Amino acid sequence: MKPNPWIFPLLALLAIGGWIITQKHSAATMEREITVITSRIQQVRAVEDAGLKSRVAEEKARKDKERKIDWKDAAAKISQGSNGMIPDMRALMRMQRLLMDLSGEELRAHLDEIEALDLATGTHKQLRNMILGVLTEKDPKLALDFFGTDKDEDDFGENWRMSEALRKWAGKDPSAAVAWLDKQIAGGKLESKSLDGKNATLIRYESTLMGVLLKSDPAAAAARVKALPEDQREELFQGSTFHDLAKKDEAAYATLVRESLPAEKVGGILADTAKFLAMNGGYERVDDFLTGTHASDTEKQSIVSEVLKSMSRQHGMDIDEAELDKARSWASGHTPAVVNKATGEALADAARSDDDFGKVSELVLKYNQTAGNDEVLTAFLKDNHLIGENKDEVMKLIEKIKDPALREEIRKQSDEP
Repeated sequence: MKPNPWIFPLLALLAIGGWIITQKHSAATMEREITVITSRIQQVRAVEDAGLKSRVAEEKARKDKERKIDWKDAAAKISQGSNGMIPDMRALMRMQRLLMDLSGEELRAHLDEIEALDLATGTHKQLRNMILGVLTEKDPKLALDFFGTDKDEDDFGENWRMSEALRKWAGKDPSAAVAWLDKQIAGGKLESKSLDGKNATLIRYESTLMGVLLKSDPAAAAARVKALPEDQREELFQGSTFHDLAKKDEAAYATLVRESLPAEKVGGILADTAKFLAMNGGYERVDDFLTGTHASDTEKQSIVSEVLKSMSRQHGMDIDEAELDKARSWASGHTPAVVNKATGEALADAARSDDDFGKVSELVLKYNQTAGNDEVLTAFLKDNHLIGENKDEVMKLIEKIKDPALREEIRKQSDEP
């Protein structure tokens, strides 16, 4: 433990005082001696205080210097990566640590510094998104106040961060977050600038709020959806808000979708959600989703079909025969009627991205033979995107359709430009 700086002068005072008493000095003499000693102590204290203030000022100056970031130098280090060089990762990590130690207002000031620099567009976005990422974590409200409505609609990173800021804020104070968004709408900050009358930022924000309100106030979530034009509601459910939907929210979510969209749209939205749930939780998670949403037969067909197609390629863009067999087996336990059609569509998706069209064609014929009809082959060939470089191979497959009328229909379709 560091000793108290006043202990030695005080001990000296006591020692001398004791000596004076033992020498039987007069009271007046004793008072003079004590006054002198007290004055000396005050002098020592003043010197120590001055030294302490100096050390504090030096330490503050050192920390302030360490907290400063040379953004021109940072931009150069980031640019190394875009120029094929290895970026200085150690320096970038140090910069990230510095940003984490700053307050929201300090981060805002650094953003102003970046705006004042003449930087390449890509470098500017990287630096800006780096700060926005930290600001979103530290003070989501401040991030939204400054950048929630003034940003590049094509900048996915920035748009995602602002949506994340709204989600974090709404998770802690939903009424304040809702009030903020309503204020922006009322002030015309989120009016559409596109020909279709839609504002992508507003739709993302509404989708984010809907996901939060669904957990705490489903009625409020439904009210916000119904307040939007019908042609914008579907997009609310197509973002990533519900990709990790909790089991306890499934029933409320399905009800919200059904009450907000035309019946013919519901199955597709539920299927899209189920596809992402399957990627994270497998087939068991989809089984729970089918039960939790009380999916109708029509909705179940859409869900099972979409999950089969997505899971057959879960390890990449190429078709995975083992996974496709597993997906077909699972789907057959729910809705056998969609299995062959979905298989053909899954193989068509693979053929569009797989250079080995011949391999995919072999799988089409294999599963078509297993089915005992032309469902797999027909579903595969109805994808017009397969025509082009593969036209000769496609024509050979068309000849394998057993039904003459169906064969002619597919041939005519393939001849259309």
